[in-house]
Amino acid sequence: MEITKEIFAFLFGLVWGSFLNVVIYRVPEGISIIKPRSFCPVCRHKIAWYDNIPIFSYIILGGKCRHCGAKISVRYPIVEIAGGITIWLIWRNFKGEPLEMLRGFIFLSLLIVLAGIDSERMILPDIFTLSGIFIGIAFSFFLKPGPLFSLIGALVGYFSLWLVYKIFLLFTGKEGFGFGDFKMFAMIGAFMGLRQLLPVIILSSFLGALFGVSLIMVKKKSLSSMLPFGLFLTIASWVIYIFKLDLFKFYIGFLP
Repeated sequence: MEITKEIFAFLFGLVWGSFLNVVIYRVPEGISIIKPRSFCPVCRHKIAWYDNIPIFSYIILGGKCRHCGAKISVRYPIVEIAGGITIWLIWRNFKGEPLEMLRGFIFLSLLIVLAGIDSERMILPDIFTLSGIFIGIAFSFFLKPGPLFSLIGALVGYFSLWLVYKIFLLFTGKEGFGFGDFKMFAMIGAFMGLRQLLPVIILSSFLGALFGVSLIMVKKKSLSSMLPFGLFLTIASWVIYIFKLDLFKFYIGFLP
């Protein structure tokens, strides 16, 4: 019975991931997420239901539109799989905690959407980051870390990256972060609290540096290239939140 529930959670997550793909594409374009029905962004032909089945349709179509042959972004199956794994792990790791499950569902969905948009467009829309800050603080009245540390987490999250941005700009004349990154980190602080900000920023910075060096080595980027930092914030926050990791203790252990 339990395995059946976990399978259902994963399948629901695949469908939810498909919806998140709609949000990722349409919100920046200013298109309603409700209507019209799914369509190819190149030829604008409406997509039949059998060509819109998560993962399966992408594989069957060979990653191309049935009508015009345009390539379908690999982002679609990646987000669908991310949705499936996320909902499955929320069910598995927070079972018996309905309010925590709801918070995780909203928070991690916001992270996936922001990562998808930032990876393609290098923007982090306020409609997600600012609303996420208020939602995170609202949940904190009923769950840890509590409203005080949630609010402090949001403030520290915003102004810590803002300070790094100002220092980097002063010494290099270049912008190391966008203002959307400040707001996203504030949202993460609101949901996860002050305590988790240090682990998130260290892990995300490590991932970003690793990714950047890898691209430089294959000569796809230069040292001055901008990277979608929201993607790395998402990965770090997702891992720490979903597995209930307290990396703060790990880092503090290195202090004298």
